[in-house]
Amino acid sequence: MSKQISNIHDAFFKRALSDPSLASTFLREHLPPELASLLSPQTPEPLPCSFVDEELREHHSDLLFRVQLKGGRDGLAYILMEHKSSPDQGARLQLLRYVVRVLSQSYEQNNKQLPLPPVLPLLAHQGPQGWTISCEFTDLFGTVPLALRPYLPSFRHVLVDLAPLEGHALSAEMRLRAFLKALKYRQRPDLNDCIDIVLAEAPSLRDEDLFVILTYLETGSTALSNKVVRETLERIVPERKERILGPLTQPYYEKGLAEGEAKILTLLLETRFGALPADFRHRISAADARAIEVWAARAVAARDLQSVFE
Repeated sequence: MSKQISNIHDAFFKRALSDPSLASTFLREHLPPELASLLSPQTPEPLPCSFVDEELREHHSDLLFRVQLKGGRDGLAYILMEHKSSPDQGARLQLLRYVVRVLSQSYEQNNKQLPLPPVLPLLAHQGPQGWTISCEFTDLFGTVPLALRPYLPSFRHVLVDLAPLEGHALSAEMRLRAFLKALKYRQRPDLNDCIDIVLAEAPSLRDEDLFVILTYLETGSTALSNKVVRETLERIVPERKERILGPLTQPYYEKGLAEGEAKILTLLLETRFGALPADFRHRISAADARAIEVWAARAVAARDLQSVFE
């Protein structure tokens, strides 16, 4: 998979769930009820950092959120999106590595004070084949003596397998459902035949979201026919067809990504340093997605606002 396609996967996933309200809905709808019931009403806070190894980014994207649990304690929700078309036995090992990195970073940022925040690992899979692999980490060891089992690393992850989910089972929230449909159908060989299902929410979507979804679908392993797209838009949003197709280009997609990441960076900086001066706001709004990612990585541990942009 090319680096460009890998970046598109990553960008689309982060655009879909970096919106705190959509992330909140995703967690409440897809966590087991006993876990969802632990969340307070407050929306999750996105933390702009990634723990995925560079060489694995073609297969994985990740997002980290600070969530407040009922009772006032903070926790972390770590979401890993698996882009592979078929399930990966090693995903649990990679997920463990990332969770350890999350905890290590939290430990350092908290001046090595305990307790550690609880981290909830969630693996989402977008491939067309259903996920048939265990969610228990200890199953990777096979059969071991009973006396040894307490000394093995042990955790389980939440699984969100998009393959068997349809319609409102993906999400009751229209915008989130539209994004998850694009993730679900993008790698399917029958994408062109399912386009009416994939774009069913188009009449209610903003032009910007529809641009991003169509651009993402066009970069998939199944060629999305321009004729099919035009005919579908003519059926479902005829009055918007030309307006949508006109700017349907990669530069527009990247611009939209940069705008979304700029909002997250601004939120992080204001949380840490207070209201941003106008010159910093202008600098962020004029930057591309790559520059914003660099600044966001610095912002996590920066001593002051100026050092983020040096």
